[in-house]
Amino acid sequence: MKVTHPVTLYQVLYNMIEKKKVRTELEVDRISNLPAHLIQLILASLPIREAGKTSVLSRQWRYHWRNITRLVFDDEFDELEDCDSESEVNKLVKRVHEALQVHDGPITEFVLSIPGLTAAADTHHLISYLSNKGISALSLLFDLDPHSFGEEISPSLFRALQLNSLKLQACELKVPPWFVGFTRLTVLQLEQVCLPNDFFQGFLLNCPLLEDLRTSFVVGPRKLEVVGPPRLKVCIFRVYCVETISFRCTPMLSMISIQAEMYDSNTTDIPTVDIVSTCASLPALQQLNLSFECLQLLAAGPVPDMFPTALHQLEVLDIGNCFHDECLLELEVLLCLIRSSPNLYKLTIQNALVLNDLNVERELVPLKSESNGYPDPEAEGSYCQRLAEVNVRNYKGSQVELDLLRFLLANAPRLSRIVVKPDYQLSWGSCLDFLEKVRQCECVSKEAEIIYVNMSNVILFSRRLAAS
Repeated sequence: MKVTHPVTLYQVLYNMIEKKKVRTELEVDRISNLPAHLIQLILASLPIREAGKTSVLSRQWRYHWRNITRLVFDDEFDELEDCDSESEVNKLVKRVHEALQVHDGPITEFVLSIPGLTAAADTHHLISYLSNKGISALSLLFDLDPHSFGEEISPSLFRALQLNSLKLQACELKVPPWFVGFTRLTVLQLEQVCLPNDFFQGFLLNCPLLEDLRTSFVVGPRKLEVVGPPRLKVCIFRVYCVETISFRCTPMLSMISIQAEMYDSNTTDIPTVDIVSTCASLPALQQLNLSFECLQLLAAGPVPDMFPTALHQLEVLDIGNCFHDECLLELEVLLCLIRSSPNLYKLTIQNALVLNDLNVERELVPLKSESNGYPDPEAEGSYCQRLAEVNVRNYKGSQVELDLLRFLLANAPRLSRIVVKPDYQLSWGSCLDFLEKVRQCECVSKEAEIIYVNMSNVILFSRRLAAS
C-alpha cells in the first residue's frame, strides 16, 4: 500500500494530537487497531518530530515510532539560527543523538540535512553509531562552511560496509589505509567534496557493485581516470582543473556527463588525451554530454576522422559551446563523434552565452572544404542515418553553425526537426536571414522542419524544409 497524500495524513494526526478532538469509540478502535505495517507506513510519511508525537494516540502506537527504519533530520526537525555558535551546533547534534538513543529497531536509511549545520560539527559519534547499526543508505548533506571548503568526515564512515547508497555534501573525504572497500555500494553522490588526488583510480576499484557515480564541484583529483568498477552505468562529473580523462574496465557504462575546467588557466600547456583508447573502452555508451573544455582537451591530441571501433550504442550527444571563436579543432572532435556513432538519434549543441565571444560577420573555414578534412556531403552518405532531432542553443549566426547544419541536412534522411534557440542579443532580421540560408541547403529528409524557440522554449515559428 502506498501513501499518496502524506500531508493529509499529517494533518489528521496533528489534529488528533494537538486539538484533542472528541472521538467516538469506533474511531478510537480504528486508529488503535491498525496493522503494524500500516502504522509504519504512516510514520514513515511524517517528519521525525511529528512521528514522535504519535506515541500519545493510543497504547498500541506508543513505541512504534521508535522502530522507523528511515530517519530524516532536516529543516522539519530543526534549523540553526547561528551557524557560527559552537554551542548551538553542539546542542543540535545532541538532539539528533537523543533521538537515536531511544530508537530500538534497525536503521536502513539515515538523512542529515539541517540548514546551517556544517561538517565542522562533532558528528564522529553519530557516524560511528550508524556504522554499527548496519545502515544501507546514508546521506550527510552539510552546508558549506564559509571559512573552509569542508571539514574531514569521520573515518568511522568507512566501517559502514553494508552501505549501498552514500551521498556526501560539503566535507573532505580521506580514505584511511585500512579501508577494504564498500563491496555493496551501488550509488555514490559527492557534492562540494574535497577528495584525494587518486580517488577515482583507487577508491572505485574497492566498490565492485557501483552503478551510479555523480560528483558536483569536487576538488582535489587532477586526473579523471575511472578504472572500473565493471557494473558502472552512470557517470556525471562537475569538477575543477582536471588534466586528463580516461575510462577503463567500464563495459556497462551507458551515460557520461562531464562539465569541467580541463586545465589550469595560468598555463599554456594543454595536456592531451588518447581519445581513441578512451572511447574504445565504452562499448555500451548511449548518452554523452561534454562541455567545451572537454572538447578542448580531446582536441589537444590526435583526432581521427572516426574511431576504429564505432560507438554503436550512442544515441544522444550533447556538446557545450563548440562554436566558440576559433574552435575548428574542437569541431573535428564533434565530427569524429558523429561519424563514429551510426545510431545517433539526438544531437544538442550549446553555444557561448555572450555574443561578443564570436564575430558573427566573420566567415570561418566551411565544413565542406576538403583541405580541412571535413566531410563533403556529396561524397559521404553513411553518417547520421538515424539522426532525428538537432538542437542548437544560443545560436549566434556564424558561418560554421550554418556549415554544420548543412552537413547534417545532407546526410540525415530521418531528420524530423531542428530546434534553434537564438542568442538573446541576435536581431530578428538575422534570425530570418539564417532561416532562408538553411532552407537553401540540400536536405535529404522529407519530414525535416526548423523550429525557432525563445529563451523560455516557447515556439516562435516553424518552417518545413523541402527535400532536395
